[in-house]
Amino acid sequence: MDFEKTLNQVRKRFGVEVSVREDERSVFLGGECDNWENIVAIGKMFVTEGKHVVNDIRLAGHVEQPECLPKLTDNALEGTDWDVLVIGGGISGCAVARELSRYKLKILLVEKHSDVARGASGANDGMVHAGIDLKHQCLKLKYGVAGNAMYGDVCKELGVNFRRSGQYVIFDSRLIRFLAKSTVRRAVKHGIVGVKILNKKQIAEAEPRVKDFAVGALFAPSTGCVSPYQLTIAYAENAVQNGIVASLNTAVTAMTVENGKVAKVTTNRGTLAARCVVNCAGVFADKVAEMAGDRYFSIHPRRGTDLLLDPKAEGVPTQNISMGPTLKSVSKFGSGSTKGGGVIRTVDDNYLLGPDAVEVPDREDTSTCKQSFDNVFNKQSQVCPSLKRSDVIAYFSGVRAATYEEDFLIERSSKIANLVHVAGIQSPGITAAPAFSKDVAKTVAEYLTSVGVDVQQNPQFNPIRPRPVKANCLSDEERDKLVKKDPDFGKIVCRCEEISLGEIKQALRNPLGVRTIDGVKRRVRAGMGRCQGGFCMPLVTKIIAEEAGVALTEVNKDDDGSNVAVCKIKEVWL
Repeated sequence: MDFEKTLNQVRKRFGVEVSVREDERSVFLGGECDNWENIVAIGKMFVTEGKHVVNDIRLAGHVEQPECLPKLTDNALEGTDWDVLVIGGGISGCAVARELSRYKLKILLVEKHSDVARGASGANDGMVHAGIDLKHQCLKLKYGVAGNAMYGDVCKELGVNFRRSGQYVIFDSRLIRFLAKSTVRRAVKHGIVGVKILNKKQIAEAEPRVKDFAVGALFAPSTGCVSPYQLTIAYAENAVQNGIVASLNTAVTAMTVENGKVAKVTTNRGTLAARCVVNCAGVFADKVAEMAGDRYFSIHPRRGTDLLLDPKAEGVPTQNISMGPTLKSVSKFGSGSTKGGGVIRTVDDNYLLGPDAVEVPDREDTSTCKQSFDNVFNKQSQVCPSLKRSDVIAYFSGVRAATYEEDFLIERSSKIANLVHVAGIQSPGITAAPAFSKDVAKTVAEYLTSVGVDVQQNPQFNPIRPRPVKANCLSDEERDKLVKKDPDFGKIVCRCEEISLGEIKQALRNPLGVRTIDGVKRRVRAGMGRCQGGFCMPLVTKIIAEEAGVALTEVNKDDDGSNVAVCKIKEVWL
């Protein structure tokens, strides 16, 4: 790359001076700018094949939000010794931990929150992508296509609902429909099966609610949907069932490197040793790399907001649909950095609209705002004008961990011998996890073998995680039989989602030991209906207290300090 030429383009376009240097792995940027989106754009200008971008351009006047860390401090992990330490309880860390549990090793998974799936893995639309928007060979394409093909078997093993429902990308121009033929050819080349173009009559028959302007659509039948947080939880629980140790409320705060290896890892629960460290830290993956003296890539946080519709909403489509590129935006289609979003029918039979894509300077900025709400709703109502704002019952944001190269970074460090990076796992990360987790586990096993560890298969490994009982999915005969066996399954606590006391107790007895209100919510959907917990949350709080044998004031909504009740006045808990 001609750095001087690029620097001149930066000066001309943004009016700022930046510094640049490079080594064998990375391009390093420095300086200051008063606009975060410009800082991200500058970083992308220095992307070159075979190297990563480390963007240290400061945002003028901005003080970065401190990382959310657990309040808990103890010595539970002090002096412990592990074969593998996995950092991060998102889909990456949990899937890797489960694949590693196939080996007879001492494995520790640490997650700084009170439950797994607390980051982007718990705040996305759950679409299992076909990969049609990826133009070039990259890790996203490799693992996305492979992971998509694995989903039926993986979800069956883990007891998680999965629906291969397909996706319709709507066109408003005959020219765009014609140009989409290149997408079909590319799909065939990349091994994505069944992709085809529908004409105006065919799309109207498949989805009558699309706007009249639709002249056709691209149909990708291998697209599916899953609950991303329930899949992450299932991976983690199956890993624990197969012998790994999961330590929640545990944050990595420092590392000691000796002789080119991570020798010690400091956490809020003590300092431990591990023969191999797997960095699955999401938006903090580059920070973890920096702790090990191995920061050769940058994460720039990208926030996305989704809107959740009432399951009883009328006028919604019956299929997954999204607006295809227009003549104005066609040059951006498949760039890897845009996020078109769509109207997604979830496995729980309600609908999500979105997400959008907003570059933000703070890694845990999951705030929502009117602008994102309006942008998402207005865009998706273009393709389905019967959508109503009054049907939106909740909205939430997640922060994606994007690298400047807009690809996954999955490799052993070339500098720190016992460090493996699983970074930049944004969309289609949920899709790709079943595939890349196998390769990561293999990489770890090969490294451990090379340093003298006797790596053997785990003879007790069981890939099956029992499917939790969902009473509202049973037939009347099956439900009657269940209630006779355990009357708690006949006592409804959450009326919106028809969740019984038996299901809540089942959720509280999970292998991870999670006993929070949101932990119950993520496992059985109590509180996810129209009232958003307005009726059932006090009951769930009481059930947790009784099950755990604690006072109501000790029950947390999520992380430590999120108590629902703080004191008792006379006979009323407040």
